[in-house]
Amino acid sequence: MNIQLMDSVLAHVEMIGPQYLEDLATGYWFSEALFTAVELEVFSLLDSRGKTAPELVGALNVPPRGLERFLHALCAMGLLTDDGKYYFNTKLASEYLVKGKSNYQGDSILWRKYLYSGWQNLAQCLEAGKRINYGSSEEDPERFARRVRKYISAMDNVARIKVQEILPFFEGLPLSGKILDVGTGSGAMASGFLERFPALTATLLDLPHVLDYTREFMEKRGFGERLIYGPVNILEPWPVDQEAFDLVILSNIIHAYSEDEIPAVLERAANCLKPEGFLLIHDFFPEHYYEKAALFDLNMFINTYNGKIFSQTWVQEELARVKLFATDLIPLVTDTAVIFAAKQAKSLENLHIDVKPV
Repeated sequence: MNIQLMDSVLAHVEMIGPQYLEDLATGYWFSEALFTAVELEVFSLLDSRGKTAPELVGALNVPPRGLERFLHALCAMGLLTDDGKYYFNTKLASEYLVKGKSNYQGDSILWRKYLYSGWQNLAQCLEAGKRINYGSSEEDPERFARRVRKYISAMDNVARIKVQEILPFFEGLPLSGKILDVGTGSGAMASGFLERFPALTATLLDLPHVLDYTREFMEKRGFGERLIYGPVNILEPWPVDQEAFDLVILSNIIHAYSEDEIPAVLERAANCLKPEGFLLIHDFFPEHYYEKAALFDLNMFINTYNGKIFSQTWVQEELARVKLFATDLIPLVTDTAVIFAAKQAKSLENLHIDVKPV
């Protein structure tokens, strides 16, 4: 973190004073109210025409006294509004918290609740100097499958929003050929490009048990023969041809591994690029949304073997080491940012990196 940014953060905190500490200490009040509303599907029940409190009491089968106070809290949080009789979703809740809508984020929100138990072990992790909860090696297969599905669904919620912020950088380019989406998850990032650029095909790399769910998501999206699935641990050699891809995507991959592992991943990505191709790195960076990046880095410490957040400078240096030219960090409107890289500097000039993301 640069000195100017640190000074700005410290000045802001000192100006707020003890109220800032109070807000930090009660932050879980907000998240628990949100988690509960999503679990109860309150926003889905209210969509379109709204409901009265008695109607919600019947739909949720809960006593009225607590529910009315709960609804009042959701109004105070900006998620609901009321006219004295009916409760309605705000625009934010209607767009992102109603099941079945294209921008639904409920699965992502509830995954954050799942992470909560790990955060409760933060002190023990600090004492041990590492993650302490690795789960059971004898986890029930059905439970493991449910957990993986929840994770993939959560990341799908996020990626569908992120790719819409990234696509404008390619506006006007006759993008065609092949995409390689490394650690694809649900395939949402590749899907955004396939929808926008009909001449593209995609190869999706991930662990075999993850790709089982990737296929489910992608079959619903109807890309058919435009897809190839490559089961692989991405720390091992990739089952693809070198210099075969017009776009290689590393979305939220860098933070999942250590500084000893990422150089090999970047080298493989560089080797897969065509001479005029693009490498897209999308991730958290401390130079953008510093507080979130710092806390996400702590989340990696608590919940992964060796994941961490890397700086723009470190990533750019590693890209230079594999003989790629790179852009500066390009912040998205949300909490992540992108870096583009290519074998030829002139290729980067074709990107619309001066255009603000949508």
